[in-house]
Formats: sequence, structure tokens, C-alpha cells
Amino acid sequence: MRSCLCAQDRAAAATRAGGAERNAVGATSGPAASPACLRAALGNGDRGVRGAGGQGLGRSVRVGNDVVPATGARRGGAAPAGTGDSVSAAGGAGQQAGAVDPLFDDEFDEEFDVEPAGFPDPWEGVNRGVLGFNRRLDRWVLDPVTRGYRKIAPAPVRTAIRHFFDNIGSVPILANDILQLRPRCAGVTLARIVTNTTVGIGGLFDPARRWGLERHRADFGQTVARIGVGSGPYLVLPLLGPTTLRDGTATLVDAAFNPAFWVLGPAQQLTYGGGAGLAARDANFEALMALANSSIDYYAALRNGYYQSRIGQIEQRPSCGCPR
Repeated sequence: MRSCLCAQDRAAAATRAGGAERNAVGATSGPAASPACLRAALGNGDRGVRGAGGQGLGRSVRVGNDVVPATGARRGGAAPAGTGDSVSAAGGAGQQAGAVDPLFDDEFDEEFDVEPAGFPDPWEGVNRGVLGFNRRLDRWVLDPVTRGYRKIAPAPVRTAIRHFFDNIGSVPILANDILQLRPRCAGVTLARIVTNTTVGIGGLFDPARRWGLERHRADFGQTVARIGVGSGPYLVLPLLGPTTLRDGTATLVDAAFNPAFWVLGPAQQLTYGGGAGLAARDANFEALMALANSSIDYYAALRNGYYQSRIGQIEQRPSCGCPR
């Protein structure tokens, strides 16, 4: 037997249902109420309806398209015989006739059964296995290295190192600003590269930000997403972590835009990549630890967090003021 919701809960349920039809109850506007709920609200026709001295308050209740008098429907007089159960009787008659409360109708509920938001995840089993490998690698290698790095290097030094890698990583951002036909953003990125490389001593400092040139994010995954390329399935890659088929493939293009790809040899590229990864992990260390410690299902929490972050990166308006 379906339980009743209070008036506030029913209003919230109607709102979530996308504007479900509401009916008036008495003189106030509210969601449609089932007969069982009306009996509970009216105290089976007696409680909360009568005023002092047992006299009625002149209330009526709308059930569907019919107005049913509640107990004491005549103001100032005794309630007519049988009216104390008028709502109950109406409810019973409706139930016997096969009437169903629309808010609890199975067919009605099915109209609002939607898939949870997120990237498609047909390879969840494999992804969970890769995530398990990443977490073991993190526990035994990456986490101790990050903690040691944070203990040895003071915060200003770590910030300078992160700025250095961010400055080099601005070259792929510039390339994607151009591909996305965002000249204003491209101008801001170019100005940041020149300013931080010169005044910022090779990118160790970020004077461009103090001068109002904010850093924004642009990658090849965003570029192709803007022309309608779908995300594809959700992926968890070894070492790299969560991504999608589209964005994981686009990472290879962004790597080709990076000058380190053309200047450094294979061994130096590994060193560069490890340093950039360590700097990025240091910047997100507290957030990752909080997520891992507070999640019942870390896989689902990480997938949802990546989805929210990625959708925000693609849809948000860049800080340079360019349209989305």
C-alpha cells in the first residue's frame, strides 16, 4: 500500500516531475492529494476540521474534478450525518472503481524514469580493473612520492614548478584557441606566454595573472566537441586516469602541440611528463584524498566527478570573455 506524502513533499514531487498537474485543496493551491492522504490530513473526517465547540469550519476538499465536503461543511452548524466520512467514502468509492492516484500511478512514474547523467560506460568491468591497478600503484608509488615531494619542497617552490609546466602547456591552449576561432582567447594566451616567459623568468612566476590575463583551459577534446563530436565511452587509462574515447584520443594531438614533444628526446619526455604529472597531482592532492576517503563507491564518485568537471570545461564561458 502506497504511503502518503506530506503537503510539502508532494509539492516537491510534483516539481521534480516536471510540472505535474496540481489541484486546489480548500482555499489554497497545492498538489493533488490522494483519498488516503486526505483522510490522514483531515484526521478521518473529524480531527483538525471542527472549530471550538465542535462547530465546523466550512471546509471542502477537491478530489479529481469533484468537490467533496469535509466534516462540518456548514459554518456555524453541526455537521450533517455521515459527512464525517465523506472524504473516506469518496476515497473508497474511487478505489473500488479502479481510480488510481496520478502521483503514484506506475505509468505516470515511468514517464519520468530517465537514465542517470554521465558518460556511457559499457566497459565498466575493464575500467574498474584498471582503476584498481591505478589505486594500487598510487598507494605504493605515487602517493609516497607526492607526500615526499610536498614535505621536501615548500609551497612557493611547488607553485613555481607548477607555473613552469603550465607555461609550456599554454602552447597547446593557444593552438586550440585558434582552431576554435576564438581570437580574443588566443590573444590572451599568447600574451600570457610572452609575459610569463620573460618577466616571469621562464614561466616560474605568473605576473600575467596579476595584470588581468587569466589562464583558461582549451584542449583538442573541447575543439572537436564544439563541432559535435560525441564523448564516446568512458575510459580509465593506466596512470592517466579517467577520460573518454574522444578526449583520450585528443590527448595525443595536444601532446603533438606541446613544444617538449619536438625539443626533448624520449628519455627527457618521460622526465618532463613525470614532472608535469607530479605537479598536477600536488595541485589536486587534497581533493583526491577527500574523494577517496568519503566515497562508498570510489569508481562511481570519480566517474561522476570527472563528468561534472569535463562538462563544465566544455560548456563554460572562458575567462577571456569569448562566447562558449
